[in-house]
Amino acid sequence: MPDVRVLIEAVPRTGLSAERLRQAVAEHPEVLTALDVADPGQLSIGFAPGLGHDPAGDAPFQATVFDPAGNRAVELRGTLDRPEHADVRPSSFRPRPGREEVQAAAAVLRADPRCPTGQDVVIYRPMPPLADLDNPDGTTVRRPTLGIYTPGEATGLRHRIVAVDVAAGVVDWTPAGINVRMHHDCEHTVPEGVDALADHGGPDQVRVRVMDGDSELWNLLVVRPRASAPQNPGNGGGVELRQVRYRGRLVLRQAHVPVLNVEYEEGTTFRDWASSETRFSATGTDPVGWGWRLCTSPPRTILERPGSDAGTFQGVAIHHDGEQLRIVSELQAGWYRYASDWRLADNGDIMPRFGFAATANPMTCMVHRHHVYWRLDFGIDGSGGDVVEQIDDTGSIVPEPVPIIRETTRRRRHPAKYWQVRDKSSGRGYQIHPGAADGTADAYGVSDLWFLRHHPRELDDGNPGPRDRAAISRFLDGQSINGADVVVWYAGHYHHDQAHPQPHQGELIGPHLVLI
Repeated sequence: MPDVRVLIEAVPRTGLSAERLRQAVAEHPEVLTALDVADPGQLSIGFAPGLGHDPAGDAPFQATVFDPAGNRAVELRGTLDRPEHADVRPSSFRPRPGREEVQAAAAVLRADPRCPTGQDVVIYRPMPPLADLDNPDGTTVRRPTLGIYTPGEATGLRHRIVAVDVAAGVVDWTPAGINVRMHHDCEHTVPEGVDALADHGGPDQVRVRVMDGDSELWNLLVVRPRASAPQNPGNGGGVELRQVRYRGRLVLRQAHVPVLNVEYEEGTTFRDWASSETRFSATGTDPVGWGWRLCTSPPRTILERPGSDAGTFQGVAIHHDGEQLRIVSELQAGWYRYASDWRLADNGDIMPRFGFAATANPMTCMVHRHHVYWRLDFGIDGSGGDVVEQIDDTGSIVPEPVPIIRETTRRRRHPAKYWQVRDKSSGRGYQIHPGAADGTADAYGVSDLWFLRHHPRELDDGNPGPRDRAAISRFLDGQSINGADVVVWYAGHYHHDQAHPQPHQGELIGPHLVLI
């Protein structure tokens, strides 16, 4: 389509700024009492978005208020217009270390005489991000972890993971509970150091429009990973799409990846996050400021340039190749690198994609499996009258859809061929065709699809455990989804065995949503 144009404009988000929420906390004595804090200025507080499809000024919100000194948190639940009257609840959520805290930890580490030096030494973010210390009196000490990469070490030692008590200025060189295989070097890509991942601002959200001449193909909001839902509590959702319209009709209200985890055969598990942006290659212009690039050529994440963890851009890259719009960002979770990728075809099809890679580390050469869980909040035609159907492989020339009328979960196995969500009145909607490399769930992966009725607070599972396992099934309570606002959770399962590579290894996985 030679006349296709992509237009981008910054759009503010509805919610409470960190400053407004801090003011509300200062006026809410129950919060300070619960955390045993006198000065609200020492608390970690972020932006609190309004919940729901079209949040107004009185929309509900939930937010975590964290005290890094006491390593404790509370959760606020209230409305945007009266945050000082929010309910206060205990919270086990601990935000991962931000850039300033990591750099402070790195300064403590470098001041330790045992810290190695040299041109090739790299201090990086490992997994897990925290190794907190339990005190005898029941309190805990917050301790960010740091990885030390020493490729030139004469003894063959390559990786060490330490925990840093920033407040006390103390480094623990053998933190309990950390699986360290110090002489293993599982990837060839040298990680970027902790000082390389600066965020230079820019809008959190933009509106993207794809125009074919005077006709509008796509109109949607895109939220960059650093601001994606759910957060505080939650681990972000990668590149998040909201209010997605194709040729003027609403098709998706929200689409993101709130749950991302990994299990190793030897037993180690991690719950990863999808909100930390890292650098990749993208060439083009930045029409709305830093972090949003309209590309003149296809962007290249670590999947397309596996020899480098560097890049010229950090944020969301947008590119139209003549047939489809690609919206992509590269994410960092410790040594893991992820590609959060969406493809919106000019014919109305949608291809959610997620890719898996890593930088040099001591673990990923062990057999493991990544599990990614997309949350697709359908809003076909905006009526809230959607139906779900399963199409089985029966050998019939004309398949007969089987209605799914109550909340349930499904596996990708015979006879199920694909599923569809459509508007009950118009019949318009999407077929959900599994990707060839998406796999099917093992015991840790739980299941492959969940069909739920929409509830604004069911944005992630809360990671209740055990072992960071997805707990989406906790939302199943038998509600009707016949003529409702339907949310589909779709899981992809990526097997990584360096000794026996799979055909899809290093590629993107994900379903194909076919317009009907």
